[in-house]
Amino acid sequence: MRPVAKKKAPRRLDEALADHRARITRQHRVRDADQLVKMVDALGMVFAFTPAEGLPIPACFDHLSTSDDDRKWGWMWGWKDELAEEKRLYYGPILARKPTFVSMRLLPVLYATFGRAGEPDDHLEDVRSGRVSDIGRRVIEFVTQKGESQTRRMRAELGITSKEGRGQYDKALDEVQRLMYVARVKAVGEGREEYNYTYDLFVRRYREVVKAAEPIASADARARILAAAVGLAGALTERQAGKLFDWGDGPLRRAADRLAAQGALARLERGREAILVLPQYADAP
Repeated sequence: MRPVAKKKAPRRLDEALADHRARITRQHRVRDADQLVKMVDALGMVFAFTPAEGLPIPACFDHLSTSDDDRKWGWMWGWKDELAEEKRLYYGPILARKPTFVSMRLLPVLYATFGRAGEPDDHLEDVRSGRVSDIGRRVIEFVTQKGESQTRRMRAELGITSKEGRGQYDKALDEVQRLMYVARVKAVGEGREEYNYTYDLFVRRYREVVKAAEPIASADARARILAAAVGLAGALTERQAGKLFDWGDGPLRRAADRLAAQGALARLERGREAILVLPQYADAP
């Protein structure tokens, strides 16, 4: 009589997610700019440098084929400027307000999450709601009038000279990039004292992206972006997803509900918080 084979215990959810994320890391190794573009095209969006604490989205440093931190920074510092200027990748403070690469294929979907028409006064509603600060408004309006501008020159012409003002200006510049009103164009200047960036309106720099985004409803776009993020992580808590995208509780919940209804993800109630998980991991204990 043959012995009865014992059933293999199902993997725990944390083990399954660790395997999922490790598999993505193994699949993409980067040693040059072309390989970086290929990876971001495959994944859609990644942190440009190090991972964000507590947010399991791929980060470029985990995929670089070197263990030398100085070499990692050297590679990525040049590639972020080169690839953004050539429009091979989009670079900006997108995911969790950290530096992020987005594939040009996914960029129209990301822009569509804002539900804007691409008009010159689109920012005024965000100014009224407080999502765009007064300095952010001034930056948008300066670039609208002057065209592509060096950030240091723009700061000087806006009359921002104090240490506190410079800090507020840098924060506002990140803010209007995250909301895709302004986009980085290229690096200029030599040496630490002269090195800075030029910026232009997103709708002017990326006209083709804005046009491609026009037929995409904002609710559809948010569902697609959330699905892409969960696909990369294997699972995200609703709090983690909220930190990544800053859409607000209502739009995030509606995007998750839509994906759950389509069978694209499952919502698990674990303790006090819901987890948005890929269907293949929904039964893991």
